[in-house]
Amino acid sequence: MSLIDINKRMQEESGFIPPILRQNIITGDWIVIAPGRSRRPDDFIHPKMEATKSSGKCPFCVGSKGYKENEIVVNHGDIYVIENKFPAFYEKRSATRSYYPEDAFYRERPSVGQHEVVIIKDHDTGLTKLSKSLTSEMFWIILERYRKMKEDDQVVSITAIYNHGPEAGASIDHPHAQIFASGIVANTVNREMDGAERYFGINGVCVYCDIIKHERSEKSRIVYQNDYFLAFAPFASRYPFETWVIPKRHQSQFENSSRNEIDEFADAATEVLHRLEKVLPGLSLNMYVRTLPVIMNDCGYYHWYLEIAPRLTTFGGFEMGSGVIINIVPPEKAAEYLKK
Repeated sequence: MSLIDINKRMQEESGFIPPILRQNIITGDWIVIAPGRSRRPDDFIHPKMEATKSSGKCPFCVGSKGYKENEIVVNHGDIYVIENKFPAFYEKRSATRSYYPEDAFYRERPSVGQHEVVIIKDHDTGLTKLSKSLTSEMFWIILERYRKMKEDDQVVSITAIYNHGPEAGASIDHPHAQIFASGIVANTVNREMDGAERYFGINGVCVYCDIIKHERSEKSRIVYQNDYFLAFAPFASRYPFETWVIPKRHQSQFENSSRNEIDEFADAATEVLHRLEKVLPGLSLNMYVRTLPVIMNDCGYYHWYLEIAPRLTTFGGFEMGSGVIINIVPPEKAAEYLKK
């Protein structure tokens, strides 16, 4: 049975069209096609991001209809976890091999994996205002879900993200993170690992460890640091006020962090987020964990980190056409604002 036949049968049985992966024939990058999330053309003409209320209309609020209908995977303290209703990666697949449509010209395969939502129970809080203890609880639960997802032999890599604010693509105005466990290595991580491996081959050391050493010596781009983590604006920042939070000691896998390390990680991340909110009230941002693919046990040249990317500008024609980003705020100036 072909992938098209499988998708058609699943749609007939459940009404849900499963996501698929398509590969760019030129670059090799993977794209997720998720028809279950599709919108009509007029939905994109005048996008409106209206805050969901805590009066029961918000599907993530405790006690709401959406909350009662969702199967809760984890319910702990101030946070609970559910499976995404419209997953980008879907585990209930009988076939995982590539399929070659259109006379075997292109490459396509099932978008296997898992997709979960990590939800803060308090509707009226927000990422840039979370306490350090709640931020630590959120990251620890995400770490535990990482460890659980790694047990799935279809999962190759895992990415945790948080969309905060309308410009960052937050479709529901209730604080929540998401975890994507996929059957492919994320395109960005793939490119980073290639570059880091080249650097290691030439210099014999991890490029991230060298960056940490250099930034601590240079000091001009450091935003905050504690005993375990460094927060800094990268030298070649793509976005205004882009900030990385990275462990000072070499560590390639986020999910191998100890509880104490996660507490220190949350301390550094919360400091950055609170400072961003103070300097840029009401900003939207994306936040994501970059870490080693789960099919590798350890790596001497790759280093996990958190990237915080404020959405203060939009890409114009040059950025979209060339892939070269224009950042209007030098990272040294951004760090200066955030240090104050």
